[in-house]
Amino acid sequence: MRKIVFVFGLTALLVVGCTNKSDEVEKVPGYTNPVENNHETSKEIINLLSADSAKFHFVAGWLTDSAVVYVEKDAGLYNVNSFDLHSGETKTLFQEKSVIVDVLIHPSKKYILLHTGDNPASAIVKILTIDGMLQDEIEIASSELTIEWNDIDPSLILFTAFQQDWSFNLYLYEGKGSHLKSLTMKDPFPKWFGKELIVIGHVEGHILDGGELLTYNPITENFGKLDVKDVVYFDTYKESIVVVRINEKEDAAYTIMDLSGAIRYEWTMPAVSNYSEWVIPEIEWISNDVVFLPSPETGGQLDELTSPYRLIRIVEGRQEVVNEHLVAGDIRCSPSGKKCLAGGALETVINAETGESITWLSFLGK
Repeated sequence: MRKIVFVFGLTALLVVGCTNKSDEVEKVPGYTNPVENNHETSKEIINLLSADSAKFHFVAGWLTDSAVVYVEKDAGLYNVNSFDLHSGETKTLFQEKSVIVDVLIHPSKKYILLHTGDNPASAIVKILTIDGMLQDEIEIASSELTIEWNDIDPSLILFTAFQQDWSFNLYLYEGKGSHLKSLTMKDPFPKWFGKELIVIGHVEGHILDGGELLTYNPITENFGKLDVKDVVYFDTYKESIVVVRINEKEDAAYTIMDLSGAIRYEWTMPAVSNYSEWVIPEIEWISNDVVFLPSPETGGQLDELTSPYRLIRIVEGRQEVVNEHLVAGDIRCSPSGKKCLAGGALETVINAETGESITWLSFLGK
């Protein structure tokens, strides 16, 4: 699907059960050069996982501060495995017969969500406890499905079911035993804001000019509006929302606000466009006060950028450069924010304390 304004990528994580298995690993020293003002550093050993490219599916993300979850296909089954960067231990957490499309772990670390699909016209969503007990299974007619899980209440999930003609149906899931509730909204990519509000983007003019943010309370069925305009990107985390607007200098102006609309932090970064829309990197939330995101040194047109992206950590609105040479692609940061995965296949781990990067995943035969 083409990414447009107000579209957000999904992260994938999964945790269940556990069976030990052996993998080919090597110990690789890394993170030996501390960044300035890092007073407590030590040499850290990162193990290398060698994967079969014919079986490997994707890296999902972090299970803990040291364990990374990935999916591979073996003997007709899709295996969700965890690999501990420190010990080199690999575990099979879950096995699934159907194709695994996405795996998400709830921030509470108590529940997981598995999105599978063998039928191109429908998806199966499974909700499990962290130890692999099935809580609910939902079938949704769709050719493509996006999922928005409430960060605070794991019983609240929004599903957007796209059909082949890109028409869509939006559903609210409110826990085991409940029926999917159909919601009528014009934006197919809503975001939770706290436990009760849903935020959607509304653009009347050109997408480069941004739009406004509307709110909807599914309990009262009332619509509202946030006191912001010209928004080209937004994202939420628990009871915080970040909005991005383009200022008069054509920089991206970031603002983090709380549920009351009070501004908590503000900062600016170089803005990039692809002529038809602004290209805003996805944000990795660590807490209400700390986020990570990629940023170029200078703004401009995407196809004309010559400088590499950098990994930036925002702490209470203050920018810190973590790494100067970030490979294009997604980032996934550990729960504590001490490490981030980067690279086209998330094959590199960056130590956020020292800025050092090292390859933890290699593919056999490459």
